[in-house]
Amino acid sequence: MAAAAPAPPTVTLTLRLPITGTIDTQVEAAIIRQLDHLQSLPGQRGILVLRFDPADGGEVATSDFGRSLELARFLTGPRLAGVRTIAWLPEGATGHAVLVAIACDTIAMPADAVLGPANVGEPMVDEAMRAAYREIAARRQTIPPLVALGMLDPAVRVLRVSTDDGEEFVLPDGLAAVKDRTVVLATQELGPTPLEFDGRQARELGFVGLLAGPASELARGLGLDEEALAGDPSLDGGWRGVQVPLVGGIGPEAIGRVKQRIERAIEDGANFVCLRLDSAGGAPDQSLVLANWLAGLDPARVRTVAWVPREARGDAALVALACDELVIAPAAVLGGEGAAAIEPRQADAILAAWRNGVARLRDRPWSLPAATILPGLDVRRAEQQGTGRVEYFTEEELAERADRDEWQLGAELGPSPLRIDGRRAESLGLASHVVADFAGVRRAYGLEGDVVLSEPGWADQLLDALASPGLAWLLLLIGMAGLYIEVKTPGIGFGGFVSMVAFIVYFWSQHLHGTSGWLEVMLFLAGIICVLAEIFVLPGFGVLGMGGGLLVIASLVLASQSFIVPMNDYQIERMQWSLLGVIGAVAGVAVLAMVVQRWLPTTPGLRTVLLAPPLESPLEADEPRTDYLGAEGTTTTRLAPAGKARIDGVVWEVSSEGMLIEPGTVVRVVECRSGRLIVRPAEIV
Repeated sequence: MAAAAPAPPTVTLTLRLPITGTIDTQVEAAIIRQLDHLQSLPGQRGILVLRFDPADGGEVATSDFGRSLELARFLTGPRLAGVRTIAWLPEGATGHAVLVAIACDTIAMPADAVLGPANVGEPMVDEAMRAAYREIAARRQTIPPLVALGMLDPAVRVLRVSTDDGEEFVLPDGLAAVKDRTVVLATQELGPTPLEFDGRQARELGFVGLLAGPASELARGLGLDEEALAGDPSLDGGWRGVQVPLVGGIGPEAIGRVKQRIERAIEDGANFVCLRLDSAGGAPDQSLVLANWLAGLDPARVRTVAWVPREARGDAALVALACDELVIAPAAVLGGEGAAAIEPRQADAILAAWRNGVARLRDRPWSLPAATILPGLDVRRAEQQGTGRVEYFTEEELAERADRDEWQLGAELGPSPLRIDGRRAESLGLASHVVADFAGVRRAYGLEGDVVLSEPGWADQLLDALASPGLAWLLLLIGMAGLYIEVKTPGIGFGGFVSMVAFIVYFWSQHLHGTSGWLEVMLFLAGIICVLAEIFVLPGFGVLGMGGGLLVIASLVLASQSFIVPMNDYQIERMQWSLLGVIGAVAGVAVLAMVVQRWLPTTPGLRTVLLAPPLESPLEADEPRTDYLGAEGTTTTRLAPAGKARIDGVVWEVSSEGMLIEPGTVVRVVECRSGRLIVRPAEIV
């Protein structure tokens, strides 16, 4: 008994519809990677099954003609001469996906699924399209060229003619020639036009080789195990996914970290990168750097998907739209005003960079994505006459199209920059999927197993934590509290050290996040110097004290945002939150001061840390009290240079004119200035 012949090598790849972007190159690359396996058994043709997988709810957008033609030519080319190709259409196929289906050796589909028409959402059919359909159909002969042409062009009438020699498909003007050479038994005009067929009709006409819906039916028809038909949307035997977060402000450091993590993931074998975006932007030039870098990644090696669960505002939208596909939550925000206000001159530069960079690399329209960030772009709804196809262009972009005369511009989408939610992003064709959470992303792309989360290193995690609103506010509170304690306990001590460290960490973390620079640091230092001068050098609370306090507040507010003067609604809102954070820290210090003044002086072991309140009220500012000139007393606190001294049994606010005088020192009043007694050690008077 002869041994059973081994089953032919079989590969099943999922072709996601519609065929747009780089899907054709991804499919071609996946097939090439599998050629060695498909051709591994001499004398046997390997089987390549392309499972057509429409988007959820059907093919929401038509397949691109150029992309579909390139894939069809590849399938009918010499590299696959030794491979049997099967187009498996569980839900049928419409639009130019039909061209790819007829490029396969065999079409398999359920009896109730529909194949065609091929011109769904297509502009006026030109001769190039007609020639392409005739070419692919003639190469493969899965469907007669005239029938393929009738599926594309509604003006083409196709007759099914039964003769003594079999069946033929001809045009009406060719019927006479058929009658001249053979006996015509029956004639039937196929319709309606453009042609479409359900599985049963297509099988009867000989266009469909197998009626099969579930994988089990297709496996039986092909004589294969069902496991061999397990389609994989990864196009290469399984996604190896990684999720890379880009959260918060966009700056050089953030962009550098994201690129480094993606490069490392690809080197480790990842072929699916999910960039989780939650950002209001902040640096358009840096966003363009990352966008162009993402658009330049080899689609045959890795697929990039932007996942926006909450927001990708401002220039962050450029990053999201530069990926292969965009997945967004229903209520998420895409585009609109962000952390960076874009001026007209800057807008022109961004637009030129986007058109010549991402739009060209991705072979995509440029005006609608650009309108999500740039002001002044009048993007309108455009409808193609005769087909009803809808696109979105500016007048400038429409003028660049070869078929511009076929389109009628309609209503404006709205003032740019466009701020749109997830549902609208899908309806405009910017988003591929709308899902509620990352589990929806996994389902949409068939991600199996764990998706590696590219976590930042401990240094980056610490940085992100320090720059978070909660910890940033806590740093401000600690810094201000330490400064208050240092003022109340003159001299560089514990309070001053804690305050210095807290403010250094605050400004450093904000600097690394791109919101703080030398301007904010210099304003802060100038403010502190003014306040200290008011307290210790020029007693009272005048211009220096008020000005210094304003400088400190201004520096802290500016350090928490990427702009100086708010120029849009988002920036105004951001400044309000920044001010609220600083005011909250000041309020927290005020509450802390009351607690400390109440409890610390009476706490054993801490009585010397904080000054106790005076026994009596100090001099009023308008009371010169020249009668105290020459009076002697004893300091009750350190004078550095301000402090307190007991004179004639009363505790007074005194100043030493810059000298450091220890507690318990005998001093003599030499002057009365601004309600404060000026003293010197009695031994040097």
